[in-house]
Amino acid sequence: MSSSVAVPLPKANERSKWTFHVMMLAVGLSITTASFLLTIDGPTNVVLPWLNIPLPPTCAMQRTTGIDCPGCGLTRSFISLADGDLSASLAFNPAGILMFAMIAFQIPYRVAQIWRLARGLKPWNLTVVCYWYWGVIAVVVMVQWGAKFV
Repeated sequence: MSSSVAVPLPKANERSKWTFHVMMLAVGLSITTASFLLTIDGPTNVVLPWLNIPLPPTCAMQRTTGIDCPGCGLTRSFISLADGDLSASLAFNPAGILMFAMIAFQIPYRVAQIWRLARGLKPWNLTVVCYWYWGVIAVVVMVQWGAKFV
């Protein structure tokens, strides 16, 4: 006769931590993978490879007003970075380098956080660093956007 050992279920707070880290890992992997898979055709088209089908423009502000929003060019900047073309990435959106680095960082960071939670360790808290980093990104986005109008 075998004895079964009941494994305690994680508390709701622990489950939400797991869920958050798994979701952020999925987002980071999805964006990074798309950056490596998609291609650029000309100055504005993002194309599905192998099918040569351009994706529709996604910026509602650009379509509606004809003015680029602060985030215009980020997708093309990410694709350029994935292709190793730093100058094209900067031309599409200078903040793309910082944002791509933040998103790519999510992959090893979230894997490490999940690993720590699985071992009952306290997750790292990089909240202050994250706020500063996003603040720098916000400043770069707004400066480069304002520079387009000058």
